[in-house]
Amino acid sequence: MIPNYLIWSVVSRPAYVYLPHLYTENSTEIVYWVSTATGERLEKMSFVIMALCFKILPVFILIIFSILLILNIHHVRQLRERLHHRYVYVSSTSSSKRELRITRMLVFITLFTAFVEFPQGLFFIASGIDKNFFFLYAHLGDIWDITSISSSFITFIMYCLMSQQFRVEIYALILPKCWTKNSI
Repeated sequence: MIPNYLIWSVVSRPAYVYLPHLYTENSTEIVYWVSTATGERLEKMSFVIMALCFKILPVFILIIFSILLILNIHHVRQLRERLHHRYVYVSSTSSSKRELRITRMLVFITLFTAFVEFPQGLFFIASGIDKNFFFLYAHLGDIWDITSISSSFITFIMYCLMSQQFRVEIYALILPKCWTKNSI
């Protein structure tokens, strides 16, 4: 958030400057407004940098790593099937079902995160280009927060469903030590 602290500042102005339809020039009301302290050019660059670094680039990295992981799982499955055809006594049905379930969950997590984060990044870039988008983005702020929290919650649940090791670690973190020794 350092770029935000460098670019924005809170200024006090007479209310009629920002809200002329509500206040006259004779009004003594003061409003506090967030204003750019460094100029519009740096403000626009900040929006684009924050959008790329914190929203769009992480989504692309997540998608790339997810695709690579899914391709790796698929490759391992093919190797296992070839091994199964060579040696009849090797069973692969339970692990194949688990891999398929993990792949589906991973695709779901990736898509859900991308659908939540990518539009926010696009709105950030649009806000840097045109300030009217920032006001629209500000009005959608609560919706963005709810979708981000929902995405994190669903991702956490999916990880708990996918990995026994993850569940064991969560138990160890949350439950008292006396309970974890007996249950795990």
